[in-house]
Formats: sequence, C-alpha cells, structure tokens
Amino acid sequence: MLDAIAMLFLLTSCSWAQIGVQAALSGEPAPVEGHSVAASAEDIPSAAIGSQYMLGVSDVIRVNVWKSADLSQTVTIGPDGFISLPLLGDIYAAGMTSNQLAKTLSTRLVNFVINAQVTVSVVDFRSRQVFVTGQVGKPGAYSLIAPITVLQLIAQAGGLNVFANRKGIFVLRGTKGLEKVRFNYTNALRGDVKQNINLLPGDTVIVP
Repeated sequence: MLDAIAMLFLLTSCSWAQIGVQAALSGEPAPVEGHSVAASAEDIPSAAIGSQYMLGVSDVIRVNVWKSADLSQTVTIGPDGFISLPLLGDIYAAGMTSNQLAKTLSTRLVNFVINAQVTVSVVDFRSRQVFVTGQVGKPGAYSLIAPITVLQLIAQAGGLNVFANRKGIFVLRGTKGLEKVRFNYTNALRGDVKQNINLLPGDTVIVP
C-alpha cells in the first residue's frame, strides 16, 4: 500500500515538475492543478526549451527553412558533432542551442536564400538520456530534459516489480571511471535525504 501511494505521489510530482520547467522557459504561468497537463518529458514542446537545451551527439533535429522544402531537413547530429545540410555542407551543431543553430544557419544561407528564415527544433533527445534496467515495469532509456532523481525515474518506469531487491538498487555512473552509487528504495520512501540522488546523463539505474 505504501509503495502504491508513493508511486502515485512521485508520478504526479514528475509531471508537475516538467510543467514547471515548460512554464518557466516559455514565460507563461503554470496551469492550475486539476486541469489538463503534460504527462511526460516527451510532451514538452521542443520550442519551449530551445533557448536552454544544449544540442549534443545523436540528437535528432528538424531544420525548417521558410518556403524552401528542399532545404528543410530532419538530421541527426553525428559523433563528430556535425550535421550535413544542402548548400551548406557540414555545420558544427553540438554545444549550441536550437536558437543559436538557427541563427548560424540563417547567416550561412544569406548567399543562397533572400531573407532566409530558419527554425530548428529537437525531434528526439538522444544525447541526454538515463537508463533503467532490471525489475521495473518499463525498463529502457528516458530523456533527461529536467532534473530527475532515482526515485522519480523508477516511478516513470512503472515502479518496481514484486521481486525487486529494494535495498540492492544501484546507479552505474561513468563520469570518473565507472562509479557505483548505491540506492536504498525502502529508505527513500521513508524520507532519507541521502537517497535523493539526482541522475546525470548516461547514468544507468540497475534494479536487481
């Protein structure tokens, strides 16, 4: 019963945290609880985070050039950080925001298109992901757009299965070699602040 209540609370918290990010970046007030809200990170419009999100390797982006279907492309940022576009060739995109890249492309296109108007949006966030595997409802990769803790990721992944080892969960982190960060689910539900571990891009939560 405790697990079920905790899951409901965490899922609600995750959704409202993501809405708060969207509202803050768009400059609009957050919706009142009880009204329709986004349910997951994937529901946040990419335009709303275009001025904040730093593009990275493997992100899939959509480049739209106004009134030029031939120049508009959906491309993936390569391992070297570059994208390839008609007329422009290879352009370095990693480390830029969507807005910065759009301005760069507009400047580059000035010799080919009169008053080129370019917009860039993120189709798939692949450079900033966290992973969860093992005894959870929905193991897999999850986009790391807003800060998220281990407990919140487990909630997004459908919660723990019946046979999950609640005290044996750990995070594999590769920031400085291979680090193993232990996580006690039972203590986290009891409010142990030490278990409030924020995940980093590339982290893998393993639930034995």
